[in-house]
Amino acid sequence: MSTYTSIQTEDSEKIRVIRISKQSTLNPLDIETLEEIADAIGNSGERIIIITGSERAFSAGANIKKFESLDPRSAYDMARRGHKVMDFIASYPRPVIAAIKGFALGGGFELALACDLRIASPETKLGLTETNLGILPGWGGTQRLKAIAGRSRAFEMIAFGQMITADEALRYGILNAVSEDYFGYSMKLATELSGRAMTAISYVKNLMAYERNEAGYEAEKEMFGRIFGTKDSQEGVHAFLEKRKPSYSWK
Repeated sequence: MSTYTSIQTEDSEKIRVIRISKQSTLNPLDIETLEEIADAIGNSGERIIIITGSERAFSAGANIKKFESLDPRSAYDMARRGHKVMDFIASYPRPVIAAIKGFALGGGFELALACDLRIASPETKLGLTETNLGILPGWGGTQRLKAIAGRSRAFEMIAFGQMITADEALRYGILNAVSEDYFGYSMKLATELSGRAMTAISYVKNLMAYERNEAGYEAEKEMFGRIFGTKDSQEGVHAFLEKRKPSYSWK
């Protein structure tokens, strides 16, 4: 079995649990962590997957300090590699469940959106908050949130950089359930699924992917790269790191 630096894995007969376990309690995501998750799924022996995080955060998103060094070319490459992982998770032939507690923001929320089922604790906060930094989601979030919650709701959440509660996410159809025992609930679902006809479920998952709009995903990668050539992206990132309100020029 592979040795990982940012995740831990635990196997039962037909289920693999992948726990994001960074030194920071907010579990910031980077490309290397995403690629570890993909590797752990790929070598799981086609088990059902549960992805979870820490008590404080599923993942609060990217390490914003790393954005200071991004230019359009490197930002596009970051988006491309992130999309590759999210697409792999979405197309994996077994169910993937996100067991969420605490923050699931930015890339962390995009990871949850790539999963088939999302179960959260009542105190969970979710959102694609990138526009608060003058940038945009770059790992499929614009497309998956639109597909799950509808265009109008997705636009509102992203354009205003909203962080919503678990109850709101349940009402919007983003979460499948909210439970104090969010991990136990997720394990129960995985166990029930393990006793069902998995070939049929895999076919259903494959068929649901036919509604995917490839042009939208390609455009998101391109625009994520382009946004890092704007003055507003620089201002948004710097303002966040300097703990002040940004002053945008629309350029």
